Amino acid sequence: MPLFDVFRKKPPALLTVRVDDSDICTITEAQLPIELTPSAKVRAGSTVVFIASDGTAHAHGLAGKAGWAHFSVRVHASKACQADCVISDSPTFDPAAVMQGKATGIRFQPFFLPGGPVDNASMAGKGLFQRGMHFSGNITPGNILLSCECDACHRAFLIQSYHAGFSHAGYFYSGSGRFTMTVGTQVPGSPAPLSTPEPAALLALEASLPPAPDGTRFAYLNPFRCPHCHAPYIDFEANPGSREQEYYGNYFVGAELLRYDPVSPPM
Repeated sequence: MPLFDVFRKKPPALLTVRVDDSDICTITEAQLPIELTPSAKVRAGSTVVFIASDGTAHAHGLAGKAGWAHFSVRVHASKACQADCVISDSPTFDPAAVMQGKATGIRFQPFFLPGGPVDNASMAGKGLFQRGMHFSGNITPGNILLSCECDACHRAFLIQSYHAGFSHAGYFYSGSGRFTMTVGTQVPGSPAPLSTPEPAALLALEASLPPAPDGTRFAYLNPFRCPHCHAPYIDFEANPGSREQEYYGNYFVGAELLRYDPVSPPM
């Protein structure tokens, strides 16, 4: 290598990905589009941070898992960043491990890097399909966790999703946003996926639902809230028509998914 090459300025990083105190990959604008697949040893309290060129940081926990985290970091020509990882006991990535239930997957909330065509703030209150965390025509497996980032406090939180159609169970969020209740789609008023419930039946069902453990009420248009600051994360009232399209119900990792089973009156 010519001597003067050591003084040549490196191109600035558009994105740096860091696990704890170690950078595991960097991406420059000249490399786009690109996918990098680094692996890193992680401990129970490890954090992965995606650092943009303007200093904006998106920090996510790894569900308290320890072992090896195998990442896929994709940055498109539009400067949209999508990333996920699989955490397993092996330093070698096995693509079948998640599907076989032998590993945990985490999908991180996508975002646009500086210079992209979309302002990240414009996604506030949107549903998980619009945010790029679920995909129409593709089923998200149950052992894939979603790491969301609050639009208000910017702290991350982990959730699990269930497909309301395949489970034959609509869902309601509590007023506090802390609890999710499922209701079988055979119950009158239960919100079936991709459809609008009959208003009178929905009102009657909402009135019959028991209160959440914290005393708040379950309702069809209650938002799914950030567990840290309680700001709406999926805000159905601010985005009319989005409730019918969100056919995954969500609940926080470690929380109990509640279920309402009305007792049929005796014949």
